[in-house]
Amino acid sequence: MKVPVSWLREYVDFDVPLRELADRLAVSTCEVERITTRGVPDADGNLGRYVVGRVEEAGKHPNADRLQLCRVDVGEGEPRQIVCGAWNFGPGATVAVALPGAVLPDGRTLERAKLRGTVSDGMILSERELELGDDHAGILVLADGPEAGTPLVDVLPLTEEILELEVTGNRPDLLAVYG
Repeated sequence: MKVPVSWLREYVDFDVPLRELADRLAVSTCEVERITTRGVPDADGNLGRYVVGRVEEAGKHPNADRLQLCRVDVGEGEPRQIVCGAWNFGPGATVAVALPGAVLPDGRTLERAKLRGTVSDGMILSERELELGDDHAGILVLADGPEAGTPLVDVLPLTEEILELEVTGNRPDLLAVYG
C-alpha cells in the first residue's frame, strides 16, 4: 500500500526523520518496503528552477501552426521567450514555469532550445509534466495571487515522499484511514 507522507501528516502529528518513522512502523505495525519520491527531484537547487510566471504576450508562432510564442515574466526584470504547444491560456495567465537547467520529474534536463527557428528559454508546464495529475490537455493555469518569480514549491506540492507498506492478511485495519 502506498501512503503519501503529506496525507499521513493530516492524521498524525510527527516530527521525526522519515527513515526513523519507517523503522518505528516496522517494529510496531508493518514492514516498510521502500520510501520513494514522486514529482520534481529536490537536489542541487533544482526546486529553485521552478517558478510562477505571468504570461505577458501569447500568440501564434511565426513558423508553426500548432505552437504558441509567449513572453513570460518570471520575476527577473526581463520576460523570457517561451515556445508552448498548448492553447488553453493567454496574456495575463499565471502559469508554472521550469527554467533552463531544471531536472523534470521524468529525469530529463531542460535546456534552452531552438524550436522552429525561435529560441525557447524555459517551459510552461502541465499537471502531468509536474506529476500532479494526469491532465496533459493544456497548461496548468494557477489562480491569481502569487507574484511572478515566486518559487513554485511555495504554491504547489512539487515533491511527495511516499511510504510503500507491506500489509499482511492479519492487519486489515491498515487498509482504512481510521483502523
